[in-house]
Amino acid sequence: MNDKQVDLFLDSIINAPFKDDRALMEFPFFSLQKTPRMKPLVYDDGKVKIEVRPGDRGIATIWDKDVLIYLASIINDRLERGLPVERTIRFNAYNLLKVTGRGNGKRAYELILDAMFRLRSTTILTTIASGDTKERRGFGWIETFRVLEKRSAAGKQVMAACEITLNDWMFRAIVKDRRVLTIASSYFDLSMGLKRRLYELARKHCGYQDRWIITLPKLIEKCGSVLEPRFFKPQLRKVIEDDDLPEYHITMNFNPRDRQADGDADAFEGRRWASNERIIVSIWPRAETLPEVLEPLRLDAG
Repeated sequence: MNDKQVDLFLDSIINAPFKDDRALMEFPFFSLQKTPRMKPLVYDDGKVKIEVRPGDRGIATIWDKDVLIYLASIINDRLERGLPVERTIRFNAYNLLKVTGRGNGKRAYELILDAMFRLRSTTILTTIASGDTKERRGFGWIETFRVLEKRSAAGKQVMAACEITLNDWMFRAIVKDRRVLTIASSYFDLSMGLKRRLYELARKHCGYQDRWIITLPKLIEKCGSVLEPRFFKPQLRKVIEDDDLPEYHITMNFNPRDRQADGDADAFEGRRWASNERIIVSIWPRAETLPEVLEPLRLDAG
Protein backbone atom coordinates (compact mmCIF):
# COMPACT_ATOMS: atom_id res chain seq x y z
CA MET A 1 0.00 0.00 0.00
CA ASN A 2 1.51 3.35 -1.04
CA ASP A 3 1.43 6.59 0.96
CA LYS A 4 -1.55 8.02 -0.92
CA GLN A 5 -3.58 4.87 -0.27
CA VAL A 6 -2.68 5.03 3.43
CA ASP A 7 -3.82 8.66 3.65
CA LEU A 8 -7.26 7.76 2.26
CA PHE A 9 -8.00 5.79 5.42
CA LEU A 10 -6.79 8.41 7.89
CA ASP A 11 -8.96 10.84 9.84
CA SER A 12 -7.87 14.45 10.21
CA ILE A 13 -9.26 17.82 11.24
CA ILE A 14 -9.55 20.53 8.61
CA ASN A 15 -12.07 23.15 9.75
CA ALA A 16 -13.80 21.25 12.54
CA PRO A 17 -13.94 22.86 16.00
CA PHE A 18 -11.86 21.44 18.84
CA LYS A 19 -13.87 19.58 21.46
CA ASP A 20 -13.00 18.62 25.02
CA ASP A 21 -14.79 16.31 27.48
CA ARG A 22 -16.56 18.34 30.18
CA ALA A 23 -15.50 15.92 32.94
CA LEU A 24 -11.87 16.26 31.88
CA MET A 25 -12.27 20.03 32.16
CA GLU A 26 -14.08 19.92 35.51
CA PHE A 27 -11.74 17.61 37.44
CA PRO A 28 -7.94 17.30 37.70
CA PHE A 29 -6.75 14.30 35.70
CA PHE A 30 -3.43 15.51 34.28
CA SER A 31 -0.05 16.65 35.57
CA LEU A 32 0.68 20.36 35.06
CA GLN A 33 4.45 19.83 35.01
CA LYS A 34 6.67 18.63 32.19
CA THR A 35 9.01 16.75 34.51
CA PRO A 36 7.66 13.26 35.30
CA ARG A 37 5.13 13.33 38.13
CA MET A 38 5.44 10.06 40.03
CA LYS A 39 3.23 11.10 42.97
CA PRO A 40 -0.39 9.92 42.54
CA LEU A 41 -2.97 12.66 41.95
CA VAL A 42 -5.92 12.34 44.33
CA TYR A 43 -9.08 14.49 44.29
CA ASP A 44 -12.10 13.97 46.53
CA ASP A 45 -14.82 16.61 46.97
CA GLY A 46 -17.21 14.29 48.80
CA LYS A 47 -19.22 13.60 45.64
CA VAL A 48 -16.58 12.56 43.15
CA LYS A 49 -13.36 10.75 43.94
CA ILE A 50 -10.52 10.52 41.45
CA GLU A 51 -7.16 8.84 41.81
CA VAL A 52 -4.62 9.02 39.00
CA ARG A 53 -1.62 6.73 39.29
CA PRO A 54 1.58 7.10 37.25
CA GLY A 55 3.12 4.64 34.84
CA ASP A 56 6.87 4.26 34.55
CA ARG A 57 7.08 7.59 32.67
CA GLY A 58 4.86 9.45 35.12
CA ILE A 59 1.27 10.70 35.00
CA ALA A 60 -0.01 11.85 31.62
CA THR A 61 0.46 15.62 31.32
CA ILE A 62 -1.86 18.37 30.22
CA TRP A 63 0.20 18.56 27.00
CA ASP A 64 -0.35 14.83 26.42
CA LYS A 65 -4.04 15.64 26.64
CA ASP A 66 -3.74 17.34 23.23
CA VAL A 67 -3.94 13.85 21.74
CA LEU A 68 -7.25 13.16 23.51
CA ILE A 69 -8.69 16.53 22.45
CA TYR A 70 -7.69 15.77 18.87
CA LEU A 71 -9.36 12.34 18.99
CA ALA A 72 -12.52 13.73 20.65
CA SER A 73 -12.71 16.39 17.94
CA ILE A 74 -12.43 13.81 15.17
CA ILE A 75 -15.16 11.65 16.72
CA ASN A 76 -17.44 14.65 17.27
CA ASP A 77 -16.89 15.86 13.69
CA ARG A 78 -17.82 12.44 12.30
CA LEU A 79 -20.94 12.33 14.46
CA GLU A 80 -22.07 15.76 13.29
CA ARG A 81 -21.56 14.73 9.67
CA GLY A 82 -23.58 11.56 10.16
CA LEU A 83 -20.61 9.23 9.73
CA PRO A 84 -20.00 6.06 11.73
CA VAL A 85 -17.65 6.22 14.71
CA GLU A 86 -15.64 3.64 16.61
CA ARG A 87 -13.22 3.64 19.52
CA THR A 88 -10.24 2.97 17.26
CA ILE A 89 -9.18 6.08 15.35
CA ARG A 90 -6.57 6.15 12.60
CA PHE A 91 -5.12 9.59 11.99
CA ASN A 92 -2.39 11.54 10.28
CA ALA A 93 0.43 12.35 12.71
CA TYR A 94 1.46 15.49 10.80
CA ASN A 95 -2.09 16.88 11.00
CA LEU A 96 -2.14 16.37 14.76
CA LEU A 97 1.13 18.27 15.12
CA LYS A 98 -0.02 21.06 12.81
CA VAL A 99 -3.44 21.80 14.33
CA THR A 100 -2.15 21.65 17.91
CA GLY A 101 0.59 24.19 17.16
CA ARG A 102 3.55 21.84 17.48
CA GLY A 103 6.55 21.66 15.21
CA ASN A 104 7.04 18.89 12.68
CA GLY A 105 10.65 17.97 13.41
CA LYS A 106 11.92 14.68 14.77
CA ARG A 107 11.58 15.85 18.38
CA ALA A 108 7.89 16.74 17.87
CA TYR A 109 7.12 13.22 16.68
CA GLU A 110 9.09 11.75 19.59
CA LEU A 111 7.02 13.80 22.04
CA ILE A 112 3.79 12.49 20.51
CA LEU A 113 5.08 8.95 20.96
CA ASP A 114 5.97 9.74 24.59
CA ALA A 115 2.46 11.15 25.08
CA MET A 116 0.89 7.94 23.81
CA PHE A 117 3.06 5.91 26.21
CA ARG A 118 1.93 8.01 29.20
CA LEU A 119 -1.72 8.01 28.12
CA ARG A 120 -1.56 4.22 27.88
CA SER A 121 0.27 3.62 31.17
CA THR A 122 -1.49 6.17 33.43
CA THR A 123 -4.19 4.48 35.52
CA ILE A 124 -7.39 6.31 36.49
CA LEU A 125 -9.77 5.23 39.25
CA THR A 126 -12.96 7.28 39.37
CA THR A 127 -16.59 7.28 40.42
CA ILE A 128 -17.69 9.71 37.66
CA ALA A 129 -20.67 8.27 35.79
CA SER A 130 -20.68 7.91 32.01
CA GLY A 131 -24.10 7.18 30.53
CA ASP A 132 -25.88 4.71 32.80
CA THR A 133 -22.59 3.32 34.04
CA LYS A 134 -20.59 4.40 37.07
CA GLU A 135 -16.95 3.53 36.49
CA ARG A 136 -15.28 1.93 39.50
CA ARG A 137 -12.51 -0.01 37.81
CA GLY A 138 -9.13 1.29 36.78
CA PHE A 139 -8.46 2.22 33.16
CA GLY A 140 -5.93 4.05 31.03
CA TRP A 141 -6.77 6.93 28.71
CA ILE A 142 -6.06 4.75 25.70
CA GLU A 143 -6.22 0.98 25.46
CA THR A 144 -3.78 0.47 22.60
CA PHE A 145 -1.74 2.50 20.15
CA ARG A 146 0.09 1.69 16.95
CA VAL A 147 2.41 3.82 14.83
CA LEU A 148 3.09 3.39 11.12
CA GLU A 149 6.39 4.77 9.87
CA LYS A 150 7.47 5.50 6.31
CA ARG A 151 10.73 6.47 4.68
CA SER A 152 11.03 10.15 3.80
CA ALA A 153 12.61 11.60 0.65
CA ALA A 154 15.78 12.06 2.68
CA GLY A 155 15.81 8.36 3.50
CA LYS A 156 14.79 8.71 7.16
CA GLN A 157 12.02 6.79 8.91
CA VAL A 158 9.26 9.21 9.99
CA MET A 159 5.92 8.75 11.76
CA ALA A 160 3.20 8.71 9.10
CA ALA A 161 0.05 7.34 10.67
CA CYS A 162 -1.17 6.51 14.16
CA GLU A 163 -3.90 4.22 15.41
CA ILE A 164 -5.31 4.68 18.91
CA THR A 165 -8.11 2.87 20.70
CA LEU A 166 -9.78 5.08 23.31
CA ASN A 167 -10.99 3.74 26.63
CA ASP A 168 -14.70 2.89 26.69
CA TRP A 169 -15.45 5.44 29.45
CA MET A 170 -14.32 8.40 27.37
CA PHE A 171 -15.81 7.07 24.15
CA ARG A 172 -19.24 6.76 25.80
CA ALA A 173 -18.93 10.28 27.19
CA ILE A 174 -18.37 11.70 23.70
CA VAL A 175 -20.77 9.54 21.69
CA LYS A 176 -23.63 8.71 24.08
CA ASP A 177 -23.59 11.52 26.63
CA ARG A 178 -22.40 14.15 24.09
CA ARG A 179 -20.40 15.53 27.03
CA VAL A 180 -18.22 17.89 25.00
CA LEU A 181 -17.52 21.62 24.85
CA THR A 182 -15.88 23.65 22.12
CA ILE A 183 -12.50 25.12 23.08
CA ALA A 184 -10.48 27.91 21.46
CA SER A 185 -7.72 26.84 19.08
CA SER A 186 -5.44 29.34 20.86
CA TYR A 187 -5.59 27.01 23.87
CA PHE A 188 -2.73 25.10 22.23
CA ASP A 189 -0.59 28.26 22.24
CA LEU A 190 -0.53 28.26 26.06
CA SER A 191 2.88 26.97 27.12
CA MET A 192 2.26 27.13 30.88
CA GLY A 193 0.46 24.12 32.32
CA LEU A 194 -1.43 26.22 34.88
CA LYS A 195 -2.77 28.51 32.15
CA ARG A 196 -4.15 25.53 30.26
CA ARG A 197 -5.82 24.19 33.39
CA LEU A 198 -7.31 27.57 34.31
CA TYR A 199 -8.71 27.97 30.79
CA GLU A 200 -10.38 24.56 31.07
CA LEU A 201 -11.99 25.55 34.35
CA ALA A 202 -13.07 28.92 32.98
CA ARG A 203 -14.60 27.37 29.88
CA LYS A 204 -16.43 24.77 31.96
CA HIS A 205 -17.79 27.12 34.65
CA CYS A 206 -18.40 30.44 32.88
CA GLY A 207 -20.85 29.03 30.36
CA TYR A 208 -23.80 29.32 32.77
CA GLN A 209 -22.83 32.36 34.85
CA ASP A 210 -21.27 35.77 34.27
CA ARG A 211 -18.30 34.94 36.49
CA TRP A 212 -16.89 32.04 38.45
CA ILE A 213 -15.55 32.57 41.97
CA ILE A 214 -13.57 30.04 43.98
CA THR A 215 -11.35 30.17 47.07
CA LEU A 216 -7.63 29.71 46.55
CA PRO A 217 -7.33 26.35 48.38
CA LYS A 218 -10.21 24.87 46.38
CA LEU A 219 -8.71 26.17 43.15
CA ILE A 220 -5.41 24.48 43.94
CA GLU A 221 -7.33 21.22 44.48
CA LYS A 222 -9.24 21.72 41.22
CA CYS A 223 -5.98 22.25 39.37
CA GLY A 224 -4.41 19.12 40.84
CA SER A 225 -1.27 21.13 41.60
CA VAL A 226 1.53 19.69 43.73
CA LEU A 227 2.52 23.20 44.87
CA GLU A 228 1.87 24.57 48.34
CA PRO A 229 -0.18 27.82 48.36
CA ARG A 230 2.91 29.99 48.95
CA PHE A 231 4.45 28.62 45.75
CA PHE A 232 1.20 28.41 43.79
CA LYS A 233 0.33 32.10 44.32
CA PRO A 234 3.36 33.49 42.41
CA GLN A 235 2.44 31.32 39.42
CA LEU A 236 -1.15 32.50 39.61
CA ARG A 237 0.04 36.13 39.76
CA LYS A 238 1.99 35.58 36.56
CA VAL A 239 -1.15 34.27 34.86
CA ILE A 240 -3.04 37.37 36.05
CA GLU A 241 -0.29 39.74 34.89
CA ASP A 242 0.06 38.09 31.47
CA ASP A 243 -3.74 38.21 31.01
CA ASP A 244 -3.58 36.01 27.93
CA LEU A 245 -6.08 33.26 28.69
CA PRO A 246 -8.23 32.80 25.58
CA GLU A 247 -11.65 34.44 26.09
CA TYR A 248 -11.28 35.05 29.85
CA HIS A 249 -9.84 37.40 32.48
CA ILE A 250 -8.73 36.26 35.90
CA THR A 251 -7.94 38.05 39.17
CA MET A 252 -7.20 37.24 42.80
CA ASN A 253 -8.25 39.28 45.84
CA PHE A 254 -9.87 39.19 49.26
CA ASN A 255 -13.35 37.89 49.80
CA PRO A 256 -15.64 40.98 49.47
CA ARG A 257 -17.42 39.99 52.70
CA ASP A 258 -14.09 40.23 54.54
CA ARG A 259 -13.57 43.71 53.10
CA GLN A 260 -17.02 44.83 54.19
CA ALA A 261 -16.61 43.35 57.66
CA ASP A 262 -13.30 45.12 58.10
CA GLY A 263 -14.88 48.41 57.11
CA ASP A 264 -11.82 49.67 55.24
CA ALA A 265 -10.49 47.97 52.13
CA ASP A 266 -7.31 50.08 52.30
CA ALA A 267 -6.42 48.38 55.57
CA PHE A 268 -5.46 45.31 53.56
CA GLU A 269 -2.98 47.14 51.39
CA GLY A 270 -0.04 47.06 53.74
CA ARG A 271 -0.29 43.56 55.12
CA ARG A 272 0.34 40.02 54.04
CA TRP A 273 -2.48 37.57 53.38
CA ALA A 274 -3.82 36.44 56.74
CA SER A 275 -5.38 33.22 55.47
CA ASN A 276 -5.48 31.47 52.12
CA GLU A 277 -9.17 30.66 52.72
CA ARG A 278 -9.87 34.43 52.58
CA ILE A 279 -8.40 34.72 49.09
CA ILE A 280 -10.80 34.32 46.20
CA VAL A 281 -10.05 33.87 42.52
CA SER A 282 -12.49 35.30 39.98
CA ILE A 283 -12.72 34.35 36.31
CA TRP A 284 -15.06 36.06 33.84
CA PRO A 285 -15.48 36.39 30.04
CA ARG A 286 -13.52 39.14 28.30
CA ALA A 287 -16.75 40.59 26.94
CA GLU A 288 -17.94 41.31 30.48
CA THR A 289 -16.86 43.99 32.97
CA LEU A 290 -15.59 42.90 36.37
CA PRO A 291 -18.07 44.04 39.06
CA GLU A 292 -16.69 46.83 41.26
CA VAL A 293 -16.95 44.73 44.41
CA LEU A 294 -14.42 42.33 42.90
CA GLU A 295 -11.94 44.94 41.79
CA PRO A 296 -8.44 43.49 42.33
CA LEU A 297 -6.39 44.85 45.20
CA ARG A 298 -2.61 45.01 45.21
CA LEU A 299 -1.23 41.53 45.90
CA ASP A 300 1.48 41.27 48.52
CA ALA A 301 4.02 38.46 48.60
CA GLY A 302 2.56 35.28 50.04
